[in-house]
Amino acid sequence: MKRWLILCLLIVIAAGCGRPDETSQPSIFLIPEGYKGWVMVEYDKDNGNPSKTEGDYTVFKVNEQGVGKTKTLLSGGWARNKYFYVNKNGERKQLKQGKMIHGTTQGNKNHTVTYFFVGTAKEFDKAGDYRRKLTEESSS
Repeated sequence: MKRWLILCLLIVIAAGCGRPDETSQPSIFLIPEGYKGWVMVEYDKDNGNPSKTEGDYTVFKVNEQGVGKTKTLLSGGWARNKYFYVNKNGERKQLKQGKMIHGTTQGNKNHTVTYFFVGTAKEFDKAGDYRRKLTEESSS
């Protein structure tokens, strides 16, 4: 009996993990080369830029201050996003999560926002939570 209960629980968990409505269209974030610190991307902004697509990915650009604003709505769910440094010539260098990308979160006040930190793990530990500061600077 105990085995059946465990088997049923595992099936329910596996079925819940595979629901298609929990996946999101993945994003590419283009970050100015050399930028380090918190990044904030605001979605569904009237003064935002239209986003482009590359294959299955929606592309979002971040400015020199670590802020991106887009008219695009963020679809909910899990996605495997990509992060790139971009130099003046448009050449990209991919940044890996856990090495140079940390603390990825999403929030929703008046609009949806994605935050993440660009830098080493040591820099991330020292940086503290500057997401509030980015939000305040963006609204002024």
